[in-house]
Amino acid sequence: MGGKRSRARQHLRICFTVLTLGSGCTIFSKPQPPPRIVPEPPPPVVTPEVVMPPPEPPVIVEPPEVRERAEAQEVLQLSQNLLAKGDYDGSLRESQKALALAKNQTPGDEALFNMGLIFAHPKNPKKDNKRAIGFFSRVVKNYPDSPLNEQAKIWIGVLDGVEKLKQVDIEIEEKKRDRTR
Repeated sequence: MGGKRSRARQHLRICFTVLTLGSGCTIFSKPQPPPRIVPEPPPPVVTPEVVMPPPEPPVIVEPPEVRERAEAQEVLQLSQNLLAKGDYDGSLRESQKALALAKNQTPGDEALFNMGLIFAHPKNPKKDNKRAIGFFSRVVKNYPDSPLNEQAKIWIGVLDGVEKLKQVDIEIEEKKRDRTR
């Protein structure tokens, strides 16, 4: 029973122990799947670029009346700026241009009204109340629906009153001269 142990068994135990210790826990862990190899995408296909010019904006054809009215409005704005600066002759020229461009339409009433203001302006050396009344009367007559119509009537009344007062002053001066003779 108690016989001698063989060295072969002892070597077998050592090999088994070394194998167990050498492999560590890999025996008990899940096997890892092999790494996936992702193929590289193929290089992009180079095609010659076709350069398209940017699309041209659509051409808007506006009727000549609309264009002329817009131009008349711009010229009238210039006229009003010149009047504000005291350039009465320049303002009158630009108002006449605006009136010609307007052709009896919307900015024409403003152009006539502006011309009336030019001739009624107290600092204008060429002030002429009768001409101013004439321009304001044209606004009333030619543009009855104009928002400036009522203002033109007021100007006519004021300037007509001034003209009548001037006439009264002239008559008084004439009577004074007659008495002194």
